[in-house]
Amino acid sequence: MRRKGILLGTFLILGLLSVTGAVPLQADDAMTVVDRLARQHLPYIYGSGDVRSGGLDCSGFIQIVFRESCGIELPNEADKQLDYCRLHGQVWDATSAWTPAMLQPGDMIFFAGPYDLPRESRVTHVMIYCGHDTMAGAQGEGHQEDGTLGGVGYYYFYPRFPNGILGESGERFIGHRRVFAYARVNDAQAPVPHEAMASLQKLPPAKPVPVD
Repeated sequence: MRRKGILLGTFLILGLLSVTGAVPLQADDAMTVVDRLARQHLPYIYGSGDVRSGGLDCSGFIQIVFRESCGIELPNEADKQLDYCRLHGQVWDATSAWTPAMLQPGDMIFFAGPYDLPRESRVTHVMIYCGHDTMAGAQGEGHQEDGTLGGVGYYYFYPRFPNGILGESGERFIGHRRVFAYARVNDAQAPVPHEAMASLQKLPPAKPVPVD
């Protein structure tokens, strides 16, 4: 009931703000697309950005959300999506004056590690923040909020301070997955938490599995 009340209250407040012009809403907002994808029970498929393949990877999920809700075509890798946000949005890393209160539904969460990928950046994973200790996207491990192991869906996320520093080697992330940065695209209006999310039942596993 608490979760439902918070989400519906946020929906109504942002709706009123849209009438005054403060937050222009879109017919197909980001959280609507997130909810539709999350409820298809798709598996994680590395390199996939098309649901017709039968699954998605993390950056493919983000691509679809922003393409369908905002008409923005993001790159197809998590590190390149972060680079895009640096040019066309706002990024918070370890050097920023960031607080958890700044995080909004629709913001991207970038993770670094634990693998040593052949990339200039150590950023290896991206999800989208949905508010209220929840993120959504595609990943190959970890438990979804309903207990499902991996795949496309909703996952627990407790906001924590970012660890990334632009230009560093990032060796410290090998063997550990941590939040590297948060980001927001300027061209994307603040998305409204979709009403369907209010019906999401949190069925926590015996011990929620943290991302890092």
